[in-house]
Amino acid sequence: MDIVTYRELEPKDEIMMLMELAFWWPVSPQDLEEVINIDIRLKNSPVGFCAVKDGRLAGFVGVMDIPTKTVNGETEIVGGIWAVATNPDFARQGICQSLMEEAHNYFLKKKYRFSFLCTTRTIIAYSIYDKLGYTEVKRKNQFPSVYKVLNKAEPGDKKTDTKLDHEKIYKIYEKFMEEKIGFAVRQKDFVTMSAKRKRVDEGKSIQKGKGYALVTDFRNVIMVQDIVALDDATYGELVDEIEKLAPNGVLDRIVADERLLSIYESKGYRVQKGDNSVLMVKNLTDDSIDKVYGESFYMGSLDWF
Repeated sequence: MDIVTYRELEPKDEIMMLMELAFWWPVSPQDLEEVINIDIRLKNSPVGFCAVKDGRLAGFVGVMDIPTKTVNGETEIVGGIWAVATNPDFARQGICQSLMEEAHNYFLKKKYRFSFLCTTRTIIAYSIYDKLGYTEVKRKNQFPSVYKVLNKAEPGDKKTDTKLDHEKIYKIYEKFMEEKIGFAVRQKDFVTMSAKRKRVDEGKSIQKGKGYALVTDFRNVIMVQDIVALDDATYGELVDEIEKLAPNGVLDRIVADERLLSIYESKGYRVQKGDNSVLMVKNLTDDSIDKVYGESFYMGSLDWF
């Protein structure tokens, strides 16, 4: 078995089927290249490591260079693991572990102190990550989800009259994140990048003077991907407008702001405290996550990778 970076992999055609087998989202090399060129977490990285066996793509482990904010207010780059996949034809041959070790070696060469990944407790890979030294970031994994069923007789209003001002949204985000720790740093054109990755529907997203809500529509349920406001009144206005768009309901998977949670509860939203989707971290040096990030750790839905 040979291990090469994704940039070195030729041809790249098999990546589409591998992603379909692992995640049910086939991505062509052309689409992936567009994402690589626009996402700063991938732009200067190897993108991932690939196991090639008998001339076939046997497995893939993606790597990201992710900016975070430490308790001292400094920006620190950490490693990010994404899209871990093994072709079923090559299962139980140690491919995943070999690729993960290659990824960790890359992070160590870059002098990163931590490797993060997003996963769910219900899949087999969770136990593999545990054996490799990953532990749950409990402060982030305690963030609740909220939802509200609407079941309107008429479809929701289609918001198409206001074009989002990406620069102003970024300024609101920066202001909101001034005191936040963790995944509290984004590229300036994160709205453009998120829309390209189909994480945001700009036509249905909402912008106010002191806040914004970036959303998608999934089977007539509005999924809140990012909602930020500088005051409670704006939070309330944003939630009200989101409901106008939603035929069947609204769901926000990660509510990281206690002020927003209170607004949701005041408007009749139900709270789900437990979630099998988790953020995990591996210490690559002797420094602990508690030392670097303190007692809090912020992460929104759009920061999921």
